[in-house]
Amino acid sequence: MPKGKIKIINSRSGVLKGPVFILLFCCLFFSTATASAFEAKVRYVIDGDTFILSNNKHVRIAGIDTPEIGRDGKADQYYAQQAKSMLNKLILGKRVRIESAGKGTDHYKRIIGWVYVDDVFVNSHMIRNGAAFFYFHKGNDKGKQKLLLQAQRKAYDEKKGFWPVISKLKKFNEPWVGNKNSRRCFLPGDKYAKKISRKNKVNFFSLGEAFYSGYSPARHLNFWPAVK
Repeated sequence: MPKGKIKIINSRSGVLKGPVFILLFCCLFFSTATASAFEAKVRYVIDGDTFILSNNKHVRIAGIDTPEIGRDGKADQYYAQQAKSMLNKLILGKRVRIESAGKGTDHYKRIIGWVYVDDVFVNSHMIRNGAAFFYFHKGNDKGKQKLLLQAQRKAYDEKKGFWPVISKLKKFNEPWVGNKNSRRCFLPGDKYAKKISRKNKVNFFSLGEAFYSGYSPARHLNFWPAVK
């Protein structure tokens, strides 16, 4: 959006008159509200939760996490290629609308966003079809995060995507410990589980219960199985 100059209008009293003030206020409010949303064409899909725009900006889809594609000789995590394929079919070569989430960018300088294509809320679509799981962040929109958790519960109940295989893993059906502050969960013997304060500690009889409650396993645990 081209930047326009705001002309200062002075009345004889030195104060903006009502209609003029309201008009300028509305313009400024509208500009602020829309500055964090934009449309762009998708050039390349990296994996199930990350893609590149035609201007070479990288976008990380907010509030979700998908299995990792193996790099540097490492094997893919289970369902990583299926997640990438799903996102590919949904957005590649299309114009998407991106609304800024949280702080707007992450430490990799990727845009963090709520993504829409046509009438589809991409973040929710990936979770609802069992290609991604909900990943809570304090700074993200509470309403949208609630929608993502609801989508996850439906996918889990209906055994969509990766859930039938993941839910049969041994560690999935063992007790886990959650942190109410971060909404991450850990195996009981993990060093980070031992550091959780009593007021923030919550016990789950399985990882399934943790997922259903909006918690996700800490990444350092490498819980997700690899494709052999």
